[in-house]
Amino acid sequence: MKKDKKINIIIDTDPGVDDTAALTLAFADSMVDIKLITTLSGNLDLKTVTRNALHVLEKYGRTDIPLAMGATKAMYRVSPDARFIHQNEGMGGYIPPKTVNTKPIEKSAVEAMYEVIKENANDISIIACGPHTNLGMLIEAHPDVVDMINHIYCEGCAPYGYKGETYISFNVSTDPEAFEIVINSGIPITIIPSRMGRELGNFTEEEVYALREMNDVGKFLFEMYSGYWEPAYPDRRIATNDSCAYMIMRFPKLFKTKKAFFTVDTDKAPGKTIIEFNRHGNVNYAYKVNRKNLHDLYYKAIKKFDGVKLK
Repeated sequence: MKKDKKINIIIDTDPGVDDTAALTLAFADSMVDIKLITTLSGNLDLKTVTRNALHVLEKYGRTDIPLAMGATKAMYRVSPDARFIHQNEGMGGYIPPKTVNTKPIEKSAVEAMYEVIKENANDISIIACGPHTNLGMLIEAHPDVVDMINHIYCEGCAPYGYKGETYISFNVSTDPEAFEIVINSGIPITIIPSRMGRELGNFTEEEVYALREMNDVGKFLFEMYSGYWEPAYPDRRIATNDSCAYMIMRFPKLFKTKKAFFTVDTDKAPGKTIIEFNRHGNVNYAYKVNRKNLHDLYYKAIKKFDGVKLK
């Protein structure tokens, strides 16, 4: 691959604080070409997360990127939202406007993704920042995409249990049937577990406050993060879940991964994920990260916005 060749990506998202941070990293990256953004119900309802995504595009001056609306609910169930951590408007401590000027395109997320994937066959990857509903529906409606997608990078799973209590993480438990379709599709997939963002790559309170002093984008991220502290820890920390999903796509050497067979419970404990490490597995599982280098690259991306005034 030529050094100057851009990486074509689709970002499937439900903003969401960590989703917005991942979008920010993508906007800062001159080596990616965001062909499409798709939204789906997850952290909040579809209408709210779509409003948030469109607002972020307007805020960064990136309304050139097409956005398509997707699933209003999981494929076979009704799932709870995550406003308890993303807050009522979905953007933590930042309150977005009630309305936006930019409109989504007319095509549904599934059909828009299919069109973009066909146009960039074997030269496109997907960053999945939310539940896998849009992807599950895409694979069911257009199974030929399996041979056209380079890779899927996503956050979500707690294969060993979280804090010794549960194996369930939000993005998987919201639509376990869709997750099962994706991991068994044959598309290469790399998964960032919940522990990666919360315990291995998280930001400390001091690091979050440092963002406020950087530039307009740092202030924006700080404002969001100020209403997004992880609730299950004695210290104040910010999870970098979706940022890690983006970073492992761009800087894979930051992370250590193992091949594993993933299965997901869709019955007794919906969303419970179990793994068995095996070099022939269906998933690349990330288990370690160089935290310092991860944070350095994150801050470097934010510094690229020096002098930029957000709208």
